[in-house]
Amino acid sequence: MLRQRGAGGYDVKGRVAGFSDDPRRLIVEHEAIEGYMPAMTMPLVAKDSTALDGLAVGDAIGFRLHTEADSSWITGVERLPDTAVARHPAGPVRAGAANGPQTGAPQPVRVGVEVPGFTLSQNQNGKPVQLADYRGDVLVLTFIYTRCPLPDYCPLMSKNFARLQGMIPPRLDDGQAPDVELLSISFDPKNDTPQVLSDYARRYTDDLSNWTFATGTPQQVERVTGLFGVFTEQQDGQITHGLRTVVIGPDGRIRERWRGNDWTPKQVLGAVRRVAG
Repeated sequence: MLRQRGAGGYDVKGRVAGFSDDPRRLIVEHEAIEGYMPAMTMPLVAKDSTALDGLAVGDAIGFRLHTEADSSWITGVERLPDTAVARHPAGPVRAGAANGPQTGAPQPVRVGVEVPGFTLSQNQNGKPVQLADYRGDVLVLTFIYTRCPLPDYCPLMSKNFARLQGMIPPRLDDGQAPDVELLSISFDPKNDTPQVLSDYARRYTDDLSNWTFATGTPQQVERVTGLFGVFTEQQDGQITHGLRTVVIGPDGRIRERWRGNDWTPKQVLGAVRRVAG
């Protein structure tokens, strides 16, 4: 169990699980952080990328995790004796967990290509959602799970969607301009029941007329994450995952796509306006 929070963040121990194209980003399998998050594997951003020089997959490391309202980062990265950290501090990976597209999962859809139909069995009201429901609309979708602990992952996606919702013009009933709809898809169907999704939604918006929170069966979730190339992996009940935000046009084709958390509501609104004409 990891140490409690100090004045400057949380002291954490773990092992290097991988690297990213971003030289500041390190994938770490870390111990539980008492009072904050369970043991899990996740990408973390180093304040100073040179602190990661010389590290290799499997190295035991210690560092300090800092969090603010919309961001997190690590400092003080140091290599530890191998005996200081368990071989798999986050526990075994669940059999069949995603590691990118799974066997049998669809190939990710490219920008400009029509998205094949999909169904999610329940939204925040317990009703099914289908991609076909949004035909003729501009759809902006992203992926979350409600227990996600890091402020610059799922919570930031939901905050940005709330900001985006406030920037979208009121619905037009003249039949000429397409409506703009928001869809947040949870890849944690076991935990994110309709009631949980409803409670989570109310943390970010009072208007669910054009913003839906939904999940599906494990098979449905595997299909939709595969269609959009979203990495997920489950370990001891927690989910390591990537981020993806997509604009789909009225014709069902992907018009814009963002990986990670660097997009802004203003950027997405610009894409929406271009698509809506």
